[in-house]
Amino acid sequence: MITSTKNPIKKRQRIVLVGIPASPGYAMGHCHTISNREVTVVEETLPNERLAQEEQLFLKAINNTIKDIVQIKQITVNRLGIDEGRIFDAHLMILKDPTLVNGILDQIKKENKNAQWAVHTQITQLISTFESHKSALMRDRAMDLKDLYHRLMGALEDSGPVISEDEIGNGVILVGHELNPSTLISLKKDQVIAFATDSGGRTSHVSILARSMEIPAVSGLRNVSAMVQPEDSIIVDGTGGMIIINPNDDDIRKYEEKLEVFKRQQRELFTMRQLEPMTRDGKYITLHANIELTIEADKVLDYGASGIGLYRSEFLFFRKGLPSFEEQVQAYQYILNALTPNSVTIRTLDAGGDKLVADISISNEANPFMGWRSIRVCLDHEDLFKEQLKALITANTQGNLRILLPMISSMQELRRSKAHIETCKKELEAKGIFSPKIELGIMIEVPAAVVLVDKFAKEVDFFSIGTNDLIQFTLAVDRTNELISSMFQPHHPAVLNMIHKTVMAAHREGIPVAVCGEMSADPMSTLLLVGLGVDELSMTPWSIMECKKIIRSINYEDVRETAHNVLKMDDTESINAYLKKKYSQTITDLGISSFISSGDLDGDSNPS
Repeated sequence: MITSTKNPIKKRQRIVLVGIPASPGYAMGHCHTISNREVTVVEETLPNERLAQEEQLFLKAINNTIKDIVQIKQITVNRLGIDEGRIFDAHLMILKDPTLVNGILDQIKKENKNAQWAVHTQITQLISTFESHKSALMRDRAMDLKDLYHRLMGALEDSGPVISEDEIGNGVILVGHELNPSTLISLKKDQVIAFATDSGGRTSHVSILARSMEIPAVSGLRNVSAMVQPEDSIIVDGTGGMIIINPNDDDIRKYEEKLEVFKRQQRELFTMRQLEPMTRDGKYITLHANIELTIEADKVLDYGASGIGLYRSEFLFFRKGLPSFEEQVQAYQYILNALTPNSVTIRTLDAGGDKLVADISISNEANPFMGWRSIRVCLDHEDLFKEQLKALITANTQGNLRILLPMISSMQELRRSKAHIETCKKELEAKGIFSPKIELGIMIEVPAAVVLVDKFAKEVDFFSIGTNDLIQFTLAVDRTNELISSMFQPHHPAVLNMIHKTVMAAHREGIPVAVCGEMSADPMSTLLLVGLGVDELSMTPWSIMECKKIIRSINYEDVRETAHNVLKMDDTESINAYLKKKYSQTITDLGISSFISSGDLDGDSNPS
């Protein structure tokens, strides 16, 4: 979503901050700073005769907080859907956790402590444990605990909600150290047009909600809450992961143009969405959408996609522990039915790395990105893997399912996975459940897979190149490491040659190749990938219309020649300079931006 509010600009210092793109889109307006109320907790040692009263005070606070969260969950379900409502199941599970509740009650009864102090010590200890975790996902979950902490403290004091909708006006940009999901969902529609926070990441619950609500957001800005003043003007670029405090005239003009481009795209949507993503000389490129939530399936076709190229099934596992077989079938069937007859690619559980799932992930690996993750976890947890496979097969009543196996690095992993799929089919057929043909693909995201790509091409129906991990593993660059993040180069010759090798091997066996990483959503990279022979591009629904415009504006033979020339080059700078000279004017004429064709904004920046 892109939103703007017209307000006079204050002449204060212009500051550019770079963070994590939590939810795509752009917004311009005045900020409203938020902070959780200061909580002063005094430790009291109570006489025995007051303990029963204090226990009841705590239990009443727990019950009232549960009622509040249940109400917030229902609001979320009504506004966004069942999946988004499940975000608050984590809150309810914590509030009903016997270990936490009994720990607080024991501190009241056995140590004669007041309820506020017991809640404070028990929950802040848990928050500290989560915040010190190596996993970004687990650190994000500390937000749930902080939300509950402030709600419980408010209930004990009978002081009302953490943030009231009456405290802020309409059309504001929220800025603060952190933002709780229950706060965001409790505010009225159109009160918040964007938000920017010091902490958080793409996997936090509030970021997931923001994407569903189409609210632009940037997180991980570190100290934005200390740098803004109430009513400061601010631009939020949730697509690029950047904010501008007190923007200048050039900034405003640039983002007003982005706003106009988006509005024009919206007007063109119903006339363009039926047009084919075909080059001028007749080359068809399939455009698919990447989604994380089942409810997103309803919007995919409206954005001009012809199917789903990547549904990240692990989000079912993040938000509610391990989902049941029935819950999985319901989720997969919802997406498959919503898109029929278009194809839907569902990736099997991709746990591990920075995506920890309760009960099955290891939290103390020295190098989790190259550790026990993805298909390795599934093959070691055969019951879990087979249950997911059976749920997928059962849900495939329309025959439009494609199963995608992540991080395959050996023929043994692929063959073991295929054997499990066949076993699951037979077990279901014995129960009278027959599924139409299912296409099987693998992610090409580690160099070992590229080396073996000729052999893999004989065993599967399609490839999907995960450029994020392929770049990371090929270049030995952790892009979350600030010291080397600039070395994360999508157009590195080694990366481009691996993509080319994969495409050539696939086409020799007559199978298609998709790219589902962030690279596919960048306009300059789109031109290069099409020239390299990639058949399918899968990206956030947000990016599809821009990509379709690009494809319809070019000749396939021209971009093939460009890609052929690029493959002869031996350094990234030369490649980027060549692409910029070749295509920057085309991209500008189309009214879209590229992370290569557009330069960095001048100003004080905070890379993160």
